[in-house]
Amino acid sequence: MRRAPRWVVAAVAAAAWVGACSEVGTAPDGIVALAFDTLPYPSVVEADTMRDSTGRAAPLSAVAYNADGDVIDKPAVRYIALDTGVIISSQGYLIATTRTSGTVRVVAAAASLQSLPRTVTVTRIPSRFAASGATADTLVYSSPDTASKNVSKAMTVKLTRDSSGTAVNVPGFLVSWLVTFRGQTVLKSDTTLASLWDDATSRRVSLVDTTGTDGTAARTLRIRSNDLPTTADSFLVYASTRYRGAAVAGSPVKFVIHFRPK
Repeated sequence: MRRAPRWVVAAVAAAAWVGACSEVGTAPDGIVALAFDTLPYPSVVEADTMRDSTGRAAPLSAVAYNADGDVIDKPAVRYIALDTGVIISSQGYLIATTRTSGTVRVVAAAASLQSLPRTVTVTRIPSRFAASGATADTLVYSSPDTASKNVSKAMTVKLTRDSSGTAVNVPGFLVSWLVTFRGQTVLKSDTTLASLWDDATSRRVSLVDTTGTDGTAARTLRIRSNDLPTTADSFLVYASTRYRGAAVAGSPVKFVIHFRPK
């Protein structure tokens, strides 16, 4: 059976300590801890239902734990919108009704418990996905390898919706990134030759980004010169995004990162 994380174990212990004052029981379906840590998607499109990354309508989902720290199957959890312009069905589906932009907060509640709020972006239907800036870069790499020099410039994409001839930024959409070298996909777990970073400061390997309020998402390519060919070559990087399971026009966007030794 799926077990609870440490904070839930602490919550269970606290519930046991306060006893009757906690108003929670020890029945297998008695909820003593509630985790609402993830959303099906970072955003919901105006006049639409929240969908997951595959494009299917997906309900909100919290995880409830009993006094033994076990996950409760089909717990009696309800979801509450703290802001106007959206509704949440009894099945947990979040629907944007009158709101067309901005953010809304939602919480999960069960028994006498309520989760911390989760923030959802209300966004638009995208119509165009394109590079924002150069689509090619050349790295003259250093050897021995050094993380301060062997990193490409940021590869940036922008998601927009054309409205009366004006491009409107579309935030809150997931952007997937893929690296290939000589026709082969470079896996996230394989950092022998290269990896995608979310930025040069945190240096976290990341293949998924979310468009910001300006509609952009970006990654840098960190190459590792110790095992690279000593002749000039290149990596290809692709960025893609989808709505309702279909690629947005312009997706994928291709970037070419050339490299050569000094």
